Amino acid sequence: MRRSEALAVSALALASIAAAWAVPRPLPAAVSLAIPVAWGSLFLYVPSRAAAWWAWREVVRKAPEPEDRRGLVLVLLLAFGLLVWGLDWGLTDAAWAADELRPDWVRDLLHRGLGGGWYDKYPWLHYAVLAVPVSAFELADRLGILPAGSVASWAGQLALMRAVSVLMGLGTLVAAFLCGVEMVGPRRAVWAPVVLLLTPLFVYYGKVANLDMPALFWFAWAMVGFLRIVRGGRLRDYVWLGIAAAGAGATKDQAYASLALVAVAAVAITVQQAEGPSWLVKLGRGLADRRVWAAGAASALASMVLHNVVFNAAGFVSHVRLLVTLGDLAIVPRTAGGCLELTGLTLALFRWSLGWPLFTLAAAGVAGALARPERRPWLWLLAVPCSFHLCFTCVTLYVNDRYLLGGIFVLALFAGAACADLLGAIRRRRAARLAVAGACVYALLYASSINVMMSLDARRAVKAWVAASADARMVVGMLGRSYMPRLEPPARTVVVEPSIDAVSQALPDLLVVNARFAERFEQTRDPKGRTLLRALEDGSLGYDEAFRYRAAIPAWAVLQYEAPFRGRGESPLTNLDKVNPEMVVYRRRAHPATTVRSEIPQQAPEEGRGLPHD
Repeated sequence: MRRSEALAVSALALASIAAAWAVPRPLPAAVSLAIPVAWGSLFLYVPSRAAAWWAWREVVRKAPEPEDRRGLVLVLLLAFGLLVWGLDWGLTDAAWAADELRPDWVRDLLHRGLGGGWYDKYPWLHYAVLAVPVSAFELADRLGILPAGSVASWAGQLALMRAVSVLMGLGTLVAAFLCGVEMVGPRRAVWAPVVLLLTPLFVYYGKVANLDMPALFWFAWAMVGFLRIVRGGRLRDYVWLGIAAAGAGATKDQAYASLALVAVAAVAITVQQAEGPSWLVKLGRGLADRRVWAAGAASALASMVLHNVVFNAAGFVSHVRLLVTLGDLAIVPRTAGGCLELTGLTLALFRWSLGWPLFTLAAAGVAGALARPERRPWLWLLAVPCSFHLCFTCVTLYVNDRYLLGGIFVLALFAGAACADLLGAIRRRRAARLAVAGACVYALLYASSINVMMSLDARRAVKAWVAASADARMVVGMLGRSYMPRLEPPARTVVVEPSIDAVSQALPDLLVVNARFAERFEQTRDPKGRTLLRALEDGSLGYDEAFRYRAAIPAWAVLQYEAPFRGRGESPLTNLDKVNPEMVVYRRRAHPATTVRSEIPQQAPEEGRGLPHD
């Protein structure tokens, strides 16, 4: 750490501590939030700075010429802008991002001392990582600076949790660059992180507190070790692969499916590179190679540490048992035809996740590896998508775009190699450069489309409309708990279950409906939900449509033309279509015998459990 950097960090720490003790109570709202945010940022900065120093040292070692690293710096700056844009999306609301980790879940781990039998459907590791910045808010709560469960504290905690995803996204791009160095050399290695960055999934999951970007981070660094093994790796590369693979699995269990055949491939490569007069001798030497055993030992030891098995054995066992009991995910029948249909869906998800230009470049990169003998070792990378398809997709009979991030990372490497080839072409050089430029411009519009949708999300307009239409006497019903806006006072909110009886009992003056989410009632054939929607639409329940809105997206945001964003209902294959849903507000018709029910609570007990409060 540089001297000026150390002074800046020290000054921030001293200023926040002085504010905590010197400013008279009660603290102003801005100060009470700024103090734990400053502490959490400092807690996060120290380990992040150490990791960044190590990663950049690796970059300098592999790309010693400054001009070869200049492109990576520009990509990281662009990435920071794309990932921070939209970070405030649904920050004070409950569960706009599907499966996003919540601050109270992380604080629960802190309350149990990072162990104490704690378990969840996700592994321990990333909860512990997020506990680093969130612990600042626990400290602020205990010092009486800011209640940990308040709306302001919730927003601050979630913002820092999302910032962790931003940092790990940047680290993933650095790993992609190092993979590119192993494939095409340092001069053109920058195209691998460029392609990866310009995908909607990377831009979206790089700014939310889901586990997908952290798992991809560990996976990407495992691929750095794997590619070095392909090129004849040393002992440290095998150990590197083992530890990073363990980190990926300890972040999200699905990562094991992507890496299962990678482990087999690493052993096969070692056998192939072993010296011997026959395959039998090479097989024996490869299996006995100390590098292979070191990788296995490192992976096993790292898994125990990163799952906190020693200090939370009961929690780890409970986590495994919970995974076994999770429900059936199948979206196709368990037949040969069903598996074939699932394979087609997987290919379609790869196509739409990358967009046509980058998908075409990835296909060209794979074709180039097949055609050129010196590049055929790259084909070992295809063990990743094949492994996930065989070990997870064909077992669960389900696929989702975010589950394919490991395969998308691999295809980005092939697409980056194709870009490098086109830019280095001698014949038709201008046409090749135009093709790369056109693909990147389109991909930038494609990827940034999700940011535009997040910025214009219709739920923001619903907040403004209700704020202008409701007063302290009005009760606003929220149909369901998921993917709904949080309404500010004076409106009083109550969660209403999707049934006519529930609406009739609560009798809200306004009823807010997420129309895209409500389509689930049609897809799941929920009779109560379907009957309620029919009654709202035909007015028989005593409600009239007062406001319907879905933000218009600029024509250049080309992602909107993909099938998941054009239909009325949700796609089971992606969560990106949950951004900017159509929202409808129904108003109860006035009736002389009807009065506002003062006994309705401002927040339903079920909704209040674990959610932020004023």
